[in-house]
Amino acid sequence: MKETKFIEQNKEKWLKFEQLLRLKKRDPDQLGDLFIQITDDLSYARTNYPNRSIRVYLNNLAQQLFYNIYKNKKEGKNRLVRFWAEELPSITYHCRRELLLAFLVFFLSLAIGVVSSANDAEFVRTILGDSYVETTLTNIENDDPMAIYKNANEVDMFLGISFNNVLVAFRTFITGIFFSLGSIIILMFNGIMVGSFQYFFLERGLVAESMLTIWLHGTLEISSIVIAGGAGIVLGKGFVFPGTHSRLRAFQQSARLGLKLLIGVVPIIVSAAIIESFLTRYTDAPAIIKLALIVASLAFMLFYFVWLPYKKYKNGTIKPIRDTSSKIDDYSPTDMKGEIYKVNEVFRHAVVVYLKIFKSYFLPLLGITLVILAAYAYTLKSVVQAGFVQVNSFVFNKLSQLLAYQDFPLLFFINSIFVSGLTFLILFYVCRYFNNKVDRRRLLVASITGAIMINLSFFVNEFLSFLFLLIMVPLALYSMIIYLHEEVSFVAAMSSFRKFFSLCAGRILGLLALLSFITVVFLFLIDSPFMSFYLDFVESNFSFEGDLTYYVVMALNFCMLIVGIGLIFPLFAIGVYLQYFTLREISSADHLLAQIRAFAK
Repeated sequence: MKETKFIEQNKEKWLKFEQLLRLKKRDPDQLGDLFIQITDDLSYARTNYPNRSIRVYLNNLAQQLFYNIYKNKKEGKNRLVRFWAEELPSITYHCRRELLLAFLVFFLSLAIGVVSSANDAEFVRTILGDSYVETTLTNIENDDPMAIYKNANEVDMFLGISFNNVLVAFRTFITGIFFSLGSIIILMFNGIMVGSFQYFFLERGLVAESMLTIWLHGTLEISSIVIAGGAGIVLGKGFVFPGTHSRLRAFQQSARLGLKLLIGVVPIIVSAAIIESFLTRYTDAPAIIKLALIVASLAFMLFYFVWLPYKKYKNGTIKPIRDTSSKIDDYSPTDMKGEIYKVNEVFRHAVVVYLKIFKSYFLPLLGITLVILAAYAYTLKSVVQAGFVQVNSFVFNKLSQLLAYQDFPLLFFINSIFVSGLTFLILFYVCRYFNNKVDRRRLLVASITGAIMINLSFFVNEFLSFLFLLIMVPLALYSMIIYLHEEVSFVAAMSSFRKFFSLCAGRILGLLALLSFITVVFLFLIDSPFMSFYLDFVESNFSFEGDLTYYVVMALNFCMLIVGIGLIFPLFAIGVYLQYFTLREISSADHLLAQIRAFAK
């Protein structure tokens, strides 16, 4: 059949198909029938008109329908409503024992703080610090004991308090990974601090004024910290008491529950910060108004986290906790081919693949770490000797020293070699695991090019650097995988990524956001809480002369940091690698069309 006759016979059907795609509400049966006809026409066009525009046109039509069928359904507000109305209360009920334990730990610690302060006049200074105590004593002498809440600008105060309190909640949760003991210790410290704080004002006859001011925001804030502690206990419990599951599967399950509890209190923490920043400063407000807000806050917490879960249990509407953890032993390389996975599924598969290749990857990582550490020591020798890098500084302050390319251009080459080496190792082992043959020279070119693209971001100032990084990381990582698998030039791979991004921006950004959050958590966990431990351990067990102790601790610290980056980076590379197959299937529908052709035969 001539091409013109083929078009004339079918154009009305194709136009009808296009019109149907533009409708918001579509008849699924009619759409399915048309799709079968379109794919039949596409197969015919591929055979008889392989180099003609009609084949491209029909291919685009099939892709549009395929994407409409398989793309993520936007659950929007309904998903959020279900989380707050059903899922979170159900999780709260399932974790009620851990939450009760967190409350008891905090309450007993508060009592310890009160009793200790009553028996030791210096205990308050030990817990709260001399500076805070002296400032508050001065405010009391000036007849304004709560003046500390009035000093800062409202917006600045809100941003600072929100960040700090979310960080505290997060730290309370994540330290539960140490067999739940980390969360319990932080709850004890916070309870003792609150007890000491309250006794400080009780001793001076200001208990009523202090409680009406402090608990104005503290009701929501302290309750949220207690719930975050309970989430941390849940996190550690899965590892300590795995039950009938393997420890890994039990930990995956408990981590998921604990993280959802933590997410559930973040809006409450922000609400508490709003109250503290914009309302608590009005210390002269009528007591009845303050009391009403405190009672309303307490009623909300009791209603949502105590009464509602119990009520749902009585009504039999508690949602069961589903076991969504991945079984490593049941995972096979063919699982990714031709399938379309959501972001959380890609992440779970990435974790499984990572665990499969970890033994092969870890020893080379240690070798790379020693080389990179020596290169950093040589390049930043003057900075370390001048004391600009402190062991107990925040983890991102240390990272900023390793990214100071304008002051130390050599760092750019060191970090590019580091990232390209890690990328080469990871992709080599992943490709071998999936039995995908990849030219090592292309792999090396991809690794070096991607590493340079990522590191170029840090040649500009901090804000622009962050914006460039948001663009360069996905562009570099996805382009590397496309370059490897589709055997095109790197420029063409970048063009393909732009096509993927236009179709599946939500999937790509969702995966990167999840991995970025985990990266921040991990880096904070391995660095900031334990810096004093490094120093104490070295000083207690080794005797060094002069500043050698400082250098040894600094070396240990940066060694841990480099290893940490080397341990978390594979999740990015593997996650992007696995998601590539989903993006390709959404874009081209090759697997689906192959199935249709096989079915037709």
